[in-house]
Amino acid sequence: MALLLATGALADRHKVDVDPESEDGILLQRIQQEPLPARKQALLEKFATQFPQATSIAWVYEQLVPIYKQAKDYQRVIAYANALLAVDPNDLDSADDALRAAEAANATELIRIFAERAWDLASKTVKTPKPSDPDDLAEWKRQADFANQVLSYSEFVLATQAAKEPDAGKRDQLIQALVARNPQSKYLPNTKKQTVTEMARLAPEKAVQLAEKGLVDDPDNEDFLMTVADYDLNQEKDLPQVLKYALRILEVMRRKPKPASLSAEEWEKKKAKFTGWANWMAGVVYGKQSRYALSDRYLRAALASIKEDSRMVAAAYFYLGYDNYILAGELRDLNRAMEAAKFSKLCAGMDGPFRSLALQNLKALKTDYNVQ
Repeated sequence: MALLLATGALADRHKVDVDPESEDGILLQRIQQEPLPARKQALLEKFATQFPQATSIAWVYEQLVPIYKQAKDYQRVIAYANALLAVDPNDLDSADDALRAAEAANATELIRIFAERAWDLASKTVKTPKPSDPDDLAEWKRQADFANQVLSYSEFVLATQAAKEPDAGKRDQLIQALVARNPQSKYLPNTKKQTVTEMARLAPEKAVQLAEKGLVDDPDNEDFLMTVADYDLNQEKDLPQVLKYALRILEVMRRKPKPASLSAEEWEKKKAKFTGWANWMAGVVYGKQSRYALSDRYLRAALASIKEDSRMVAAAYFYLGYDNYILAGELRDLNRAMEAAKFSKLCAGMDGPFRSLALQNLKALKTDYNVQ
């Protein structure tokens, strides 16, 4: 992306106003006449310090930014580009310069700020009406082309920084900034490295929207699959799709090789967690569909991996209790009744919405099978 963008300015964007009888005018003349780059830089810095309110200050800032870009002094690039934006809030080139410097410095918060600023300014520029004067067409087209490049670059930086940002809160802000500006951005799949738990920190609807868009290009992304399936299950909607995604996650986790971004230990932990979650979701859906043997099988497979989530454990115990109660009657199997009592007691011992249902199941087991 860095190679895509040419500089937005072919000439000075801001004019210099020299009053040869004023102190700032005399210094401006010295700056313009100075042949040595180092000395000229020192004079520009002196002007910026002494005459921040001068009418030519935007021109001075514009001269300083490329000097520090060449020196890779990203902090000063950002400082002077931001100062220029304070003087000229519509200066797209400065917003782009600040964004590039922020990316080079890996400054997440500044990337978000200047990506938003650059995108907003570029979106205004591309909407500028075509000029009627043929002499203005070339410049209008150049600015429009540059603005379109800035739009794409801003989205790209937001997405790629989100994918590598370790802080979940900062990552969410980057993703929300991108989605707010272009929900259809082609760079949204670049955020797929985040985990499902991190995506859940977003507003649920936004997280699901992001995941659904990501699945278009990456249908086997376990994070996206889990985000959509978990949301739909909590909303009690589209249970066939929940089951489909849960089973797909199990298949993906069986055959997917370890990503380069994760250590072997991290990958094994993630596989265990996602396999447990997917087995649990499949078991719950099968239970709701009255497919009790399948529900029993998948929930038993989930238990070892979900033990740290009491909500999931309580639901698993309840459905296992009810599954086995029904299967005891269908199969005329007392062992199933005993299993039903075991799981129902475990569920009844936990706080939550399933406790009263588990107690009812225990009463039925006592009545039907004299099992307590």
